[in-house]
Amino acid sequence: MATNATTINQNFFLFFLLVLHYIRMLCCRYALPLVTKRLGSVKINQRPRNTVVCAAKGPRPRYPREWKSRNRIGTVSKSAKLVTCVKQLSNVKEEVYGALDSFIAWELEFPLITVKKALKILQNEQEWKRIIQVIKWMLSKGQGRTMGTYFTLLNALAEDGRLEEAEELWVKLFSDNLESTPRIFFDKMISIYYHKDMHEKMFELCFFLPSYSRLLCSTII
Repeated sequence: MATNATTINQNFFLFFLLVLHYIRMLCCRYALPLVTKRLGSVKINQRPRNTVVCAAKGPRPRYPREWKSRNRIGTVSKSAKLVTCVKQLSNVKEEVYGALDSFIAWELEFPLITVKKALKILQNEQEWKRIIQVIKWMLSKGQGRTMGTYFTLLNALAEDGRLEEAEELWVKLFSDNLESTPRIFFDKMISIYYHKDMHEKMFELCFFLPSYSRLLCSTII
């Protein structure tokens, strides 16, 4: 009796599977045309790209992000703002450095080009103290350590009458770059010593010049 019951259950289960398969075939055969007809009757409305469909309240406008600024400021405008900011400060080191730090606070990278253009503007306006402050701040950040920057600093120190600091900078540069010091630094120091009537130091400096540059000293002497 147990074997007969199991065979009956197996037959009933197979019959049930066949019925389900037949129903599935009918659904796949007759439901697809109905779905295609319904999709053909529906018209898809093309909405503008600046709107987002909300399930509760319908379409709503997408506003631009606040942190995405479309008004991009170039380096010329930034350098002009930097010059204006620096001119309004006092000569206190902490105040100048704090204002310059706040100026570049939102920059992802150090704005070296902006600072260079600002230094050029200050040099044309002969703002030597401001040039010294900006260059020393930039060097404290580890940026702009090039011969052009050091020459601008040397020139500003000489024009501002800070001869001791100019000599310290010259000695440091010459000791670090014995064989690669540009000739323009020698010319600048010789002109400084010449205008300050420091002829002994000018003669000493001529001995450190290369052989092809000693002709310049002989003509000056």
